[in-house]
Amino acid sequence: MQVTDIVSMVANVGFPVTLCFILIKYVLQTVGEKLDKMEASLRTLSEEVHHLDELSDGEQATTATATSKK
Repeated sequence: MQVTDIVSMVANVGFPVTLCFILIKYVLQTVGEKLDKMEASLRTLSEEVHHLDELSDGEQATTATATSKK
């Protein structure tokens, strides 16, 4: 956002409204970035849980096979 855009908005709608627009834009950008980071973290966590679940299933199958051979 350019300075001329801000001055034009202040002249057209007033200072409080312009300040609200700027604040909303900043908050939405910040929240969007944080949500993107959270989404990436959740995706990584989900992959790790899935991997651990596969390892656990493999160990249970190995244990069941070893037990049935006795």
